[in-house]
Amino acid sequence: MRQGLWGGVLLLQALVLVACGSSSPTSSNGSGATARSEPVTRYDMANACYALQSVADKSYAVRADDGNYVLSEKTPASADPFFMKPSALGKYLLYGDDASLLAVKSESGGDYGVTSVSKPADTADWTVDSTASGIFTLYSAAADRYLATDPQSASLTLVSDEGLAGQFRFAPASGCKAFPEIALDAHGTAYKGQGVDKPVLGFADVHGHVSATTFLGGAHYGAPFSRFGVTDALGNCSVQHGPDGSLDLVGNLLGPTGSPLGTHDTQGWPTFVDWPRRDALTHEATYYRWIERAWLAGLRLMVNNVVENEVLCRLESAAIAANDLGHDPSSVISDLSKLPNPAACNEMESAVKQIQFMRDMQDYIDAQEGGPGKGWFRIVETPAEARKVINDGKMAVVLGIEISHLFNCSLKQPGGLVEVVGCDEKEIDTQLNRLYDLGVRQMFPVHEFDNGFGGNGIFDGLVLNIGNFVDTGKFWQTYPCPQDDYFFSPGAEMTTAIPGPSNPLTDLLIQSTAGILPIYPSGLQCNRRTLTDLGRYAIGEMMKKKIIIEVDHLELKMKSELLDIAEQQTPVYPLVSSHGGHGGISMTQARRLLASGGYLYPSKGNGRQFVDELNKLRPLADDRYLFAMGYGADTNGLATQSGPRGADAVPVTYPFTLFRGKDWPQEFSRVQPITFDQSAVPEGHRAFDINTEGLAQYGMIADWIEAVRIEGGEPALRDLYNSAEVYLEVWERTMNR
Repeated sequence: MRQGLWGGVLLLQALVLVACGSSSPTSSNGSGATARSEPVTRYDMANACYALQSVADKSYAVRADDGNYVLSEKTPASADPFFMKPSALGKYLLYGDDASLLAVKSESGGDYGVTSVSKPADTADWTVDSTASGIFTLYSAAADRYLATDPQSASLTLVSDEGLAGQFRFAPASGCKAFPEIALDAHGTAYKGQGVDKPVLGFADVHGHVSATTFLGGAHYGAPFSRFGVTDALGNCSVQHGPDGSLDLVGNLLGPTGSPLGTHDTQGWPTFVDWPRRDALTHEATYYRWIERAWLAGLRLMVNNVVENEVLCRLESAAIAANDLGHDPSSVISDLSKLPNPAACNEMESAVKQIQFMRDMQDYIDAQEGGPGKGWFRIVETPAEARKVINDGKMAVVLGIEISHLFNCSLKQPGGLVEVVGCDEKEIDTQLNRLYDLGVRQMFPVHEFDNGFGGNGIFDGLVLNIGNFVDTGKFWQTYPCPQDDYFFSPGAEMTTAIPGPSNPLTDLLIQSTAGILPIYPSGLQCNRRTLTDLGRYAIGEMMKKKIIIEVDHLELKMKSELLDIAEQQTPVYPLVSSHGGHGGISMTQARRLLASGGYLYPSKGNGRQFVDELNKLRPLADDRYLFAMGYGADTNGLATQSGPRGADAVPVTYPFTLFRGKDWPQEFSRVQPITFDQSAVPEGHRAFDINTEGLAQYGMIADWIEAVRIEGGEPALRDLYNSAEVYLEVWERTMNR
C-alpha cells in the first residue's frame, strides 16, 4: 500500500469519520450468447441462453402476467429464455428476457412459491446439481426447497424432496437479454506461451490490493466481484458514503475538492459520473472485468497483498457503533486507550479472511468461464505452477501480506520507556506456518508503523507519526538522513506543530496525542529504530520458508541490515522492492538489491514517468541476471493512480492495437494482435480517456501500455514484457537453495 497517501490518510480518515469466455474474441460483455448444445455438467450453462424443461411432463416454463411461471409450452422457441448468470461455481441467477429473475416467494402459513423479481437477491440464487447426464435439480438455500413442477396447476413450485417433479433439462434457446456486465471493449484472443520450459512473455504488477474491499471496516465502497453481478458490486455508493457522497470525507478530502465536506455523484453502474476516478480512492477500481482487460493486454502476473490497519479499524468500528446507538460519533475519540478492539480488527485475522476472498474470486471467475480451473485468474504457490498457468495463457496471482502487526508482532511503548511486543519466537513460528499453509509467499516485515521487528521508513512528517503514537504509544525518534545518491528519496521534514488555524479536525489531532507533539530538527529525518533481535529471528525463519521478502517500508538503515543478512546466505538471498521504496533506497542499496538477484519495480506513474524510471534503473542492472521493470500500481491501496498524458504528450489514439505494428519487439511476431476500443460503460454514459483523466480504473492498463509504447518504444516494451519472467526467476532463486 502506498503510504504517501495511505499514511497521510490513516489517522485523518479515522478522525474525520468520527465527526464472456476468456478464450474467445470479445468486444462486449461476453453475455447473451445462444447456447450451442444441451449442458452435460452443472457448469456448462454459464453465460448462455436456455429454456427450462420439466423432465416429468416435458413442457417448458413461461412467465405468466402475474409474474409466476407455468409449464405450458411445448418447444424451446415458445418458452421464456433464461440467461444463466453464474453467481458461484454451480450456482446461477436465471435472468429473464424482461430483466426479471426467477425467485422464491414466501407464502402465507410458511409456504413458499415461485415468482419473478426485479433485483438479484438470495431468493433468486439457485444451486444447480446434476442427477444424471443432462438432468438437473435447482435448489434454493433461501427456502431450503427444490424447484419442482406442480402436476395439479402445471406451474413451478417448491418441494422438500426433488423427486421426478424436481428434475429439469436446459434446452438451448435464443432471445435472451444479456445480464448486465462491464464490457471488455477489446477484439482478440489472449495469447499463450511456447512451453513451460521457455521464458514467459508478459508484464507483472507486483503490488496490488484486490482484496482490500473487505478491510478498514467498510470505508471502501464496491467490490471486484459480487455473486449478484455488477449492479451490486459497483452500484450506488450512497449506502456507505451517504447522500451525495457527503459522508465520504476522506475520499472527498483527497479528491478534486480537497475538502472533507465535498460531495460527489454516488451512482456507479451504469452512469459512473464521478467514479471510478484516479483519485476516487475509496471506490472500487479493480473490478474483475477491468483486470481481465489488463490480462488481455499481457498482464501475466499479479501480486495481491492482503492488508489491514488495526488503529483505523478500531476507530471506525467505534464510530459506527456510536452512530448506530444514536450517539455523537466524535465521542469515540475522547479516549483512544478505551477504544474497543473487536476481533475483526486483528490484522492477522483480517488478512486471513482476505485470502479466502481471493479464492472465492478465483472460483467466481471459474464459474463465468465454465467450471473449476477454467478461469484466467489462477492463484499459484510455486514458480513452476506460475509458469504452467502463464503458458496456458492465464494470469498467475501470488498472495502477499502487508500489515504492521505481522505474526501479531505489535509494539507497545507505554510512556516511551519500555517495550511490550505482541509476539515471541513461538508465535512467529505459528503464524508464519499458518500464512504459508494458506498460500502466502511474499511478505513485508514492517509496514506503516514501528513493530517488534524494527522501524518503518519515514516519508510522512505528521500524520503517520501521530498514527505511530496511537499504535505504539510513542512518536518516532529520528536522525538526519545521510547525504547520498538516492534512487528513492528517504525521510521527511517532520512537522512539529499542527498547521493552520484551529478547527474541529486539528483539535481532534491535538486531542489524540494529549496535545503533545515532539520537536524535531529541520531537514529530512529518518527513523532511528532499526532491526531488533526478534526481527532477525523472523527474517531468518522467512528465509527458511523461502518467502519473497520486501525491503519497502523498512527504515533506511534497516534496509542495509536486511541486505547484509541476505548477502551472508549461500547463495545470496534475493530481496525485492515492489512499489517505490518507502523510506528511501540509496543508489548503493539499489545496486546491492539487483546484485542479490532481486528486482526493483517502482510505483506506476504515467507512460512518461515509467520510462523515466526505467532509464534510471537500467544502468544499475547486474549482467548475471535478466533485466526488466514491471510496476506496483497499489490500486485499491488508497494510492492515487497515474495521471493524464499531459498537454505536450503525443496522445493515445482510440482504437489502438497491441502486439503488432511500430515498436513491438520480435518476440510478439507469433502473438495475434488485440485491438482495444475506448473503455466505456453502457448506454454511452461515460468513456474513459487516458489522455485527459489518467488511469481511472484498472482496465485502462491496456491504454497505459500504448502510452509506454509511445514514450519508450521497443526498448521500454521489451523491458516491461520481460517483467513477469524476471519475477519468476527471482522467485526461483528464492526457492532453489
